[in-house]
Amino acid sequence: MDTILSVRDLGKGFYIHDRAKHVPAAMGISFDLKPGQLAALVGPSGAGKSSLLKAIYRTYVPSSGQVLYRTAAGDLVDLVTAAETQITDLRRAEIGFVTQFLHCLPRLSTLDVVARPLLQQGVAREAAHDKAARMLAALAIPEQLWDATPATFSGGERQRVNIARSFTQGGRLMLLDEPTASLDPVARENVCAMIEAAKAEGAAMVGIFHDMAIVERLADVRITVERKAFEAVA
Repeated sequence: MDTILSVRDLGKGFYIHDRAKHVPAAMGISFDLKPGQLAALVGPSGAGKSSLLKAIYRTYVPSSGQVLYRTAAGDLVDLVTAAETQITDLRRAEIGFVTQFLHCLPRLSTLDVVARPLLQQGVAREAAHDKAARMLAALAIPEQLWDATPATFSGGERQRVNIARSFTQGGRLMLLDEPTASLDPVARENVCAMIEAAKAEGAAMVGIFHDMAIVERLADVRITVERKAFEAVA
């Protein structure tokens, strides 16, 4: 089975201008990922896990290294140096991201928020809404709330909407930034089941987790992130 993602010596640092100081978030990260595998980034808060995830997604431009992604067409693309237009196309069609916080247009209904990635891909409205409804139901968002804006929801409900939107879009590669944080045990189990189902369908995933029981359950590769250090265990 072909490797879908090869991360080589990836690092991200930040320059604090008012102190004229360079601060490395994490450096020297390397791992390989095949379809159906999940790599878990673990380590203390502030070690740079979210920065690494954003460097893979290219929200942040990495300071060093390569992120080699095998597209659905079979092309090998370095996400570090790829053109912004290509990055945008890959995000729309192949690479998904579950962020920690839900960002959406004001007054957009929950159903439309979740269906929007599919609508942007050109999926028919009815089909997009059907899939969005299935994801919302799977995450126990009551149907009577689907016409309401998520801005009125609790933090845990907004996180579930965020997860529903990302899994509705799906992707050959999915990046998960603490997807089980702020969730009650039932919702957490539902999210783990969705991750397992996506893996079974061949999605590759890189995720940040603090619950070691979830890491043991889901991870095929574990990367412990520390400042200026890492350890990868397959």
